[in-house]
Parts: sequence; C-alpha cells; structure tokens
Amino acid sequence: MTEPAPDEDGGRAPLSQQDKRARVGATAAAIAIAAVVTSIVLGIGVAALLATAGSDDAAEDIAAPAAETTASTGATATSLAPVAPPSVLVPTSAPPTTTASAVGTAGSANKEAKQAPLKVEVAAGECLSAVGEKDVAKASCGSTESRYKVASTGPAGTACPADSDSSHTVGETTMCLDIDWVVGSCVDVSGDQPQRTECGPGGVQVISILPETVNVNACPSADRGFVYDQRRFVVCIGDR
Repeated sequence: MTEPAPDEDGGRAPLSQQDKRARVGATAAAIAIAAVVTSIVLGIGVAALLATAGSDDAAEDIAAPAAETTASTGATATSLAPVAPPSVLVPTSAPPTTTASAVGTAGSANKEAKQAPLKVEVAAGECLSAVGEKDVAKASCGSTESRYKVASTGPAGTACPADSDSSHTVGETTMCLDIDWVVGSCVDVSGDQPQRTECGPGGVQVISILPETVNVNACPSADRGFVYDQRRFVVCIGDR
C-alpha cells in the first residue's frame, strides 16, 4: 500500500476550505476589534485636547484686558486692569509733627468774637491817670498822677456835654471827662493831655472854681478862666 506524501507545512495535513474561511473570519474580527479600540482611544485623546485648549482660551480671555465691540451697538467693553496692592508704610524714628488746623484757627477766632465786650468799673467823681483802648488807670484826685476827673458815665455811644474836656469809650462804657482841677495846684494844658506840674512858667494855677455862673469876670483875683457854659461853672486861673 502506498503512503501519502508529506505536505509542505511541516508534515501537517492541508487545511480544508472551511478551515481557511474560519481563519480569515477570525482575523477580520480581530482587526475590527483593534480598530474600534483604537478609535475609542483616539476619541478620548481628542476630547481631552479640546477640553484643555478650551480652558486655556477661557483663562486668556479673563486675564488679558480686551476691548470687545459689538456689531449691533458699536459699544466697547473694556476690562479693568488689576489693582496694585497698597504700599506698606514703615514707621520711622522721626518725631511726629503737628500742623495747625483751619478748623482750630476758625474756632479760636469765633471764641474771641463771642467774648463779652469790655466793661470798666469807674464812677463819676473818680480820677484817672491814663486812658487806654481797653482799660483805664485810676489815680487819687489831686495827686501828681491824676489828669482827668470823671464827670459822668453811660453806655457806649452816650453823648457827653458839649463843654466836656474829653470823652473816652472802653467796651460798653463811655466816660465824660474834665480836667482834674484842684484849687491851688498847677496844670500844664499845652499838650494833648493835661499834666499836673509844679507851679512855674508853662503852667496855670487854679485860683478858684465858681459854680452856677458863666461870667469869668466873677473870678475874685483875675478875669481869666475856663468857662463851662452848659453845666454853668467857671475855673478861674492865673499864671504862675
């Protein structure tokens, strides 16, 4: 009996037509599965890349200041630039300085303006050695320092008699003044203010004071004197 000759595939029996078709089908199925897996992997990778690119674009849109102009209105929207953080002040050893306040200066002026008006305590019959803008200095009548005698006082603006030697107002008080005439004393009346002086050249001596008259001829030893016709008295004088 004749033995069959060995085939070229290692001595195995040749595949039947049905086996060949089965192998081709299995290979095609494997290729299809591999293609599907590869497609899925590629799809996932593409989706991840698109998501990353989208987040980067959104971050750039937020960070970068841009002007967007709409076609319908033509309005421009501009994003605000980042605000710089406040600087930190470092304390130094220099002593603090004080600046005068406008409000404090005005308050001082207002307080000064609201102060009560000045008021002098002086009465008729008292004598003064000096009169100032805000005060007067009192003196004993007939003394060397005495210049004026207060004839009367009244509220500021009071009209003094026309024959007064002087008038002076301090704050709320007006004083009507006469020279401090004292019989026997001498007065220098040549200056702006009367001055008690030693009797001698340049001064006049008070000889007498006559009330209830305006007649200088009534003076006992002289026909000279100062006549106060409104209040009706005469100061008789002589040179000494």
